[in-house]
Amino acid sequence: MNLFEMMTPEELRTIGVARMSAEQHEALGRWGLRMFGLGRHRDSEINEIRYDGRLVILEDGSRWSVSSLDVGTADLWSAGDRVAVIDNEMFRLDDSERVAVDAEDD
Repeated sequence: MNLFEMMTPEELRTIGVARMSAEQHEALGRWGLRMFGLGRHRDSEINEIRYDGRLVILEDGSRWSVSSLDVGTADLWSAGDRVAVIDNEMFRLDDSERVAVDAEDD
């Protein structure tokens, strides 16, 4: 990961990137990418809902486990419903319902 291509000269100077080790560059790069991912949303249709609302699978193939407090709401949703996932909350766009979710790693 080349921080010198990702950061402005002022950021490089302020943080002191030139004095950092390769391991520190990697850690800073991973942190930056994690921060970039926060606040990004995913917009898709529901492909399938499994296990009485505990798992929502979207058309894009992503799988989302639903908070135990929200499974009743998710179980009422249907395949084809359009949803947006923003910061671990899934919103059904038709009526603005939401449930707390976490991404499942494949």
